[in-house]
Formats: sequence, structure tokens, C-alpha cells
Amino acid sequence: KNGDSHTPKSDGPGLVIEQTPYAQENYRSDREGTLSLQQIYEKVSPSVASISCINASGSGTGTGIVMSRDGYVITNYHVVEEARSITITCSNGFSYSATMVGGDEANDIAVIKADATGLQKANIGRSDHLIVGDQVVAIGNPLGTLASTLTVGYISAKDRMVTTEGTSINMLQTDAAINPGNSGGPLFDSYGNVVGIVSAKYTRSQSGVSAEGLGFALPINDVKAILADLIEHGYVTGKPYMG
Repeated sequence: KNGDSHTPKSDGPGLVIEQTPYAQENYRSDREGTLSLQQIYEKVSPSVASISCINASGSGTGTGIVMSRDGYVITNYHVVEEARSITITCSNGFSYSATMVGGDEANDIAVIKADATGLQKANIGRSDHLIVGDQVVAIGNPLGTLASTLTVGYISAKDRMVTTEGTSINMLQTDAAINPGNSGGPLFDSYGNVVGIVSAKYTRSQSGVSAEGLGFALPINDVKAILADLIEHGYVTGKPYMG
């Protein structure tokens, strides 16, 4: 069936997304083959990169997901927006300069290209196979200084429409700890596959009530739908633009 083939899917020049097939169409989080937290971390942490940027107002940090051995990395648009210089640092401590390939502010997704080869790329899962209660793992660079930090939680809800800066985006909700610097990083399922991209955290309601454990991630299925456009054109085609 569509999406369950072992055949890699080409999503643009230089980037091939290999989607990991599931054994059953009816997804269950307690199926055989799930990994321990230690196994997940060992398997996936080399495919997570810390990102540092220099822009006109200073500097910023975030996290990215290595999507190809030759340096394509996915992150949040707000992490690299208006960056004058971008550097990624992998879990082995090696750093590489990177440039912007394309981005979409409305979806908060950007693709950057690091000047690197031989990187370990992430495996892509299926966010539509998730169910509420599934365990998930976030790995990122909280506070811009604590690279490769692992936090654990669950899928708290699906299809949350989250509004940030006037734009509403479909999100997965999770109680995995999310902090500044995690933005753009991966949310992994129990098989070590990317099922979301960490994007936002609510700490206070509109009425001022404090909140905890409200993290949000972009479903990876939604992200895959626009990757080819970002890499080939630098923007999402089929949308009206000013100019």
C-alpha cells in the first residue's frame, strides 16, 4: 500500500526519504519490535544536529534533523529565519557551515544544506499511525547549550490546531519536556522513526493561567508533503505570494 513500500521515495535533488514500513496496517504501540529508550537514543542521536545562527539582532539556537548523508537538514523556519550564518553540530562534535535551501513560514518548516558528507540520516515514520497514548522521545538542544538531550512523553492528542503569531498549524500534542532550543528537533516513536518536528510549547493560557506539559510537534506526514517543493523551488508551490 502507499507509504508501506521499502522503495525509497525521492523528494527532490540530493534528498531521498526512506520511509520505514510497519508490519501491520492496524498500528498498535505494543507490537513487537519496539526499542528501549537506551536503544532509541543510541540509534537516532547521530541523526540529530544542534543549530546555531547569527542574525542582525544577535544569535539563536535550535535543533535539526539530518535527512541525507550529504547534509540536508530539516528544522523550524523560525530557527533559521533571516540568519546571516548557520552552523550545525552533530552528536560527535563535528561542526559544519550550512546555507538556507528553502522555507515556509506558514508551516514553520525550513530545509538547510550543510557542507558535509557521510552524515547519519534519520528514518522517517508515519504520524498517521500514531494513537493517543503512544510513547514518544524528543532529542534536542535545550537552552542552546545542552545538546543531545533526551526527554520522554506520550502523544497527548492529535490534530490540534495551534495558533502562533496569527497562523494556525495542525500539530501533535505531547507531554515530553520541550524547552527553548528544542525547536526544529525530532519527535521519535518507539521504533526510532521520526513522527514529528518539535515546534512549540504552551506555558501560559491567554487568560494568564500557567500550564505544564503542553508541547507540540508538526506531524511528519504534513512535513513530507512540502519537502520536495522547498528543496527544488525554495518555497511551497501553488500558494499565492506577494511580489
